[in-house]
Amino acid sequence: MGWNEQTRITCQFHFKCPQLWDRLFLTNRDGVRHCSECNRDVHLALTQEDFSRHRDEGHCIAVPVLREDGHDESEIPLHLVGKAMPPYEPD
Repeated sequence: MGWNEQTRITCQFHFKCPQLWDRLFLTNRDGVRHCSECNRDVHLALTQEDFSRHRDEGHCIAVPVLREDGHDESEIPLHLVGKAMPPYEPD
């Protein structure tokens, strides 16, 4: 089983960032890295609850995605970084 096969986060991004989670600066907080390009912290969301909480707080977010390039997911995890869209609220 791949490293993120059990992680199923349903999300839509308003902005997908070209930055890579693994290249962001480490901080003294677990699951938080810093982007020097926009001077913002990026929060790792490993569950749907994490994603929703960080989205609602307006944080930049990194979520795991399935790799499609043939690499072993356990060796090189891939994360999508960006700003999430607000939840859909029908009229």
